[in-house]
Amino acid sequence: MTSHRRALLVLMAMLVASCGVPRESSARLVPEGRIPEALRTEDTGVSTPTVREEPVDLWFIRDDHLAKVRHPVAAPPTPEAVIEELLAGPTDAERSTSLRSAIPDPAALDSVTVSGGVATVRLTPTFADIPAADQLLAIAQLVLTLTDLRGVGRVGFAIDDTTRPVPLPDGSSSIRTVSRDDYAELATP
Repeated sequence: MTSHRRALLVLMAMLVASCGVPRESSARLVPEGRIPEALRTEDTGVSTPTVREEPVDLWFIRDDHLAKVRHPVAAPPTPEAVIEELLAGPTDAERSTSLRSAIPDPAALDSVTVSGGVATVRLTPTFADIPAADQLLAIAQLVLTLTDLRGVGRVGFAIDDTTRPVPLPDGSSSIRTVSRDDYAELATP
């Protein structure tokens, strides 16, 4: 190989080696004007709304007693949102600690409204399909959950717009509205 050829190969090797990407120890900001148009993001002017959440107390069943857990719902919490969260049942993690709901089917409840500090829960006829012992616990779940909300002190129950008597822990029933005090003995201390 001639010295001229060797010199040419060395020169080519140096050129190739100098064409690499320089290494940097940290990232650096590229000025907006130096970013190619195809890589620039466009400001659409549309912002993603953030949903503020607030924790609420829900009551589930463990060993035939009511246990309170906290779940987040959209703020401010409405009775409808809280009942929807209650009807979704315990999370997988909560179920692993033996929590369950006495309301096996969300279709057992039709709606909830609040007026003058009294929540009225409209049940569907399928509520009667819940075993008697679980009906007491289901009513207690609803009463304790709803009366934990601001502005709700009592709860009444109806099926097809007819007031329904509800079971009480002492074995009697009440046709009137009930409060958390009526079911407090069922709550885990």
